[in-house]
Amino acid sequence: MFYKTKISLNMQGMVLFDPLVLDNFVQSKGIKDTNLLDYFIQNPEIGNQAINEGVVLPIYTIEIWDYEIIVNLEEESKINPKWKLFKTSLSFPFRIESENVIISDIYSIMSWNPDYYLNFPPKEKRIGVDDNFTIPKRNYSVDILGFRDSLNPDIENRECGYEFFFKKVSQLSLIENLNIDNININFKVDGISEGSW
Repeated sequence: MFYKTKISLNMQGMVLFDPLVLDNFVQSKGIKDTNLLDYFIQNPEIGNQAINEGVVLPIYTIEIWDYEIIVNLEEESKINPKWKLFKTSLSFPFRIESENVIISDIYSIMSWNPDYYLNFPPKEKRIGVDDNFTIPKRNYSVDILGFRDSLNPDIENRECGYEFFFKKVSQLSLIENLNIDNININFKVDGISEGSW
């Protein structure tokens, strides 16, 4: 099973989360600030915990761009092998409790509105910066593959994005020496910004 969508970013990052898991985490920590990203960075022990407990999977800093997104619950990649730029050497923990996974512009956790995500509107009522997928409840390990159609000379319109491989696990993996403010992975796949693959 796999899903494919497109996300248009207005900020330099994207994030995956189960809104129920994230809302429960925010409430359990007594967080009142709606800018969760800033709160996590200012309180790195909580931010690191959010990642290591599979609450959020952030990707930044990346170019403001239109990205192809593939969420893949199978082992075999769905993209052209010639498009592959990288695959993460570490796996991200991810926890699903509602079967509803959101992928969004990172602004979603900079202005956290749980009611919107817990009652996610249908596609025709959204503006293209977020989408959702139905994935069974359990713990997962997530690998990320970055890709781009480098053979297409039309830089503005060639496909680029990320394939997320969700693998079922009994226990969440732990990312050692994690620093939410400096996740040392180059996620840039647009092909034109400084430092891009």
